[in-house]
Amino acid sequence: MPETDFYISEHNITYKKQELPFGKPVTEWVKVFGKYDRVNPPLGKEGVVRRDYIWDNLGLAVEEHGEDGKKKIIPDFYIFFMNLDSPLGQMGKLKEAKGRVSVAFIKEKDKRTGWFTSDADYVEMEKRITIGSDAPQNFIYPFKIYSKSLNIEGAEVKEGMKVSDINKKRMAADLPVIKYWDADMNNKHEDGSTTTLSNGYFTSFNGFSSPEEQTKADFYNIMYRQTEGEIEYIHIVHDKGQEYFKF
Repeated sequence: MPETDFYISEHNITYKKQELPFGKPVTEWVKVFGKYDRVNPPLGKEGVVRRDYIWDNLGLAVEEHGEDGKKKIIPDFYIFFMNLDSPLGQMGKLKEAKGRVSVAFIKEKDKRTGWFTSDADYVEMEKRITIGSDAPQNFIYPFKIYSKSLNIEGAEVKEGMKVSDINKKRMAADLPVIKYWDADMNNKHEDGSTTTLSNGYFTSFNGFSSPEEQTKADFYNIMYRQTEGEIEYIHIVHDKGQEYFKF
């Protein structure tokens, strides 16, 4: 493994040798990464039970849970290999921005299909995706992706890799392969597959053998989001005393 900023395992996660403060407020995360660039929904908006803090220049985000007036903690952490400017982002394929397509993509589609759209309509579309409801600041995706390698349990993971690429690295490091976590309820049974191209999460976590084991659990569930055959992001959940499903 080359030297990396991140070291990630089921029991320890560090950034530049600093342990990430899962389960603590965002103020502790600022001590590690510096001041975040954006908050979505914005601070001050009431009735929010989930809020995302985004480091646009690092390609990172955390997800805060907790109702207003109560203790708020962060159990979820994201490392993004794709964003709205990525090819799949332009096509509206990303998990947290489905259907949000670029004007360039629409123009190319119109040209290919012969569909007529007026210049005024294109201008309105551009407004919507730059300053309107589909503007980048309204989504969790950072303005820049994470472009460095990650060390996940001793195997390299980086932008552009497929599940097959990751599993080759993991097998070479004598690690269990990551497998598909079938949660899409499409009547197609793919749980445990290493070759499916279905969109969803892959992980090496196999569940708990008993309720007692579940209540005592304290580990990091490392999940790889596959979108159109490539890894869109790494999603890490601090699973403490429960089986934490993220579908």
